[in-house]
Amino acid sequence: MATQKYPRAEALLKKFHEGKCTREELALLDNWYDGLNSEADLSALESNLYRQQFLANFHSMLPAAPVAWWKKRSIQWAAAASILLLAGAGFMWQRYSQQPPARLAYNKSFQVTNETSDIKLVVLPDSSRIWLNTAASLKWKEDYNKQSRNVQLTGEGFFEVQGNRNKPFVIHTRDLAIQVLGTQFNVEAYAGEGLTRVSLVQGKVKVCSGKDSTVLKPGYAAAYNNEDKALNISATEAGKVAAWKEGGFSATDLPFKDAVMRLCTRNGYQVKWENTQGIEKNVSVLFKKDSFVKMLGNLCYISRKQFRISDKQVIIY
Repeated sequence: MATQKYPRAEALLKKFHEGKCTREELALLDNWYDGLNSEADLSALESNLYRQQFLANFHSMLPAAPVAWWKKRSIQWAAAASILLLAGAGFMWQRYSQQPPARLAYNKSFQVTNETSDIKLVVLPDSSRIWLNTAASLKWKEDYNKQSRNVQLTGEGFFEVQGNRNKPFVIHTRDLAIQVLGTQFNVEAYAGEGLTRVSLVQGKVKVCSGKDSTVLKPGYAAAYNNEDKALNISATEAGKVAAWKEGGFSATDLPFKDAVMRLCTRNGYQVKWENTQGIEKNVSVLFKKDSFVKMLGNLCYISRKQFRISDKQVIIY
């Protein structure tokens, strides 16, 4: 135990509380803390966080009125150092003399957003790969792949998940939780749309929404609509699922207005509606890679709409 290396630590801490530590004794506390820090195998980040946490707690217990001896320059350094030492020493004393406390709740999040018109590939720490469509974002925490694999998706992404039965991969969207073990599938979860859809290419996924859940087989999709609050299962074509990865465009039972918004957003255009008649009607299309103008023209032709482009704005009329 580290306390055996510094048998005076407890007495020094008590003396510190009474404000009677000399500089030499403060140095002993410093060495004691460093020894514990090394023995506990803490990272530099964790060590710094522990110091900050206990320093903040100690400051909250200080009296509001300033103490006269703080004004002495010769003691000022010792007081500041003492506070920092107590921050680490007090915590480490508790760590070794009692039951180990829970680790500091610090779990940094990472987020990748595709702000380009190209497809962005994200490789996670477990080697799972996610392709993000334009404006899509993926978020995960620092402890990813330690005990679980959880990510949060906004927008559209295609997933190739590395198999690990002990650590299910779970995607959280606004409306769904999608649990997989190792597979390929596409997720549509656009923030401005009422539809969230999971389309399975390979493997098996479990899709959950509230009390409802279903297990998908390859070639099927589960769609959740905010209006009916239910999961609807339907067959799907593998070629449509991720046409966007190859530069094409697809929409399956999607309102015309949402299809136009997806296509325009992906190419960096805003949309202005001068004709809103029938734009809530669902359309299903599959376009191979082509120019933006041609794909938009084909999409508008289906719904008997016309368009013009002014700078980076598309006007539908």
